[in-house]
Amino acid sequence: MPKKELHFSIEGTTPHTFPMARLADYLRELATLLGNEDNVHFLRVDDGSANCAMEVDAEVEPTISERVRQAQGGIGPKEAVKALKAIRFYLDEDDTSAFMEWDKGEVLIEFPRKSQGTEETFGPFWEDGSLDGMLIKIGGMDETVPVHLLYEGVHHACNTTRELARKLAPYIFGKTIRVHGKGKWYRNSEGKWELRWFDIRDFEELNDASLLDVVGRLRAIPHNDLMNSKDPLGDIIKLRHG
Repeated sequence: MPKKELHFSIEGTTPHTFPMARLADYLRELATLLGNEDNVHFLRVDDGSANCAMEVDAEVEPTISERVRQAQGGIGPKEAVKALKAIRFYLDEDDTSAFMEWDKGEVLIEFPRKSQGTEETFGPFWEDGSLDGMLIKIGGMDETVPVHLLYEGVHHACNTTRELARKLAPYIFGKTIRVHGKGKWYRNSEGKWELRWFDIRDFEELNDASLLDVVGRLRAIPHNDLMNSKDPLGDIIKLRHG
């Protein structure tokens, strides 16, 4: 039977810091909120924002989505409405936020931080782009493979195809790479852009030469106009972006 993944991510937490007893509180209420006990199974807690991954039989996806939306509106089964309120209460106690989404990036429900009040979050916005980072984790059992990058302390959760994952695998904990694809962005209530997910379509290995080496090579090029330019940085940016 085809499967879908549903993710409940608690912001500002990790599997290494979030108390197991508290996680059990959330999972208990999530099970009630989603219902369909025979068709929903807990898989794992991924790195990052305590990302609780659940496996759902594809045939009940519409039923679960509708059940959650009804609970959000205060209608539907009483136990589901009560469970959603309990999750909201736990998040307020923990002074954090959370969101629930399907594995293809469709956000099912968001729980904004209490301190943010009713301030609006805009998104998602899908945009083509690139990310740099060290490959720190790769793998999964589905056709869509989770990929995790780390760059200057910032963690990026991505996914890709199995074919591209095999090509990426040799770079684990190795040289910095640049991945190209499409990202899912949100603008939070503070006006800052947050990347929630990134679909990798291609990648390249970055040259680890130092800035001094690069400058030396540029200077060694005969008749190099960049060396006589009044704005060499601006000229380089024009060459890169057209």
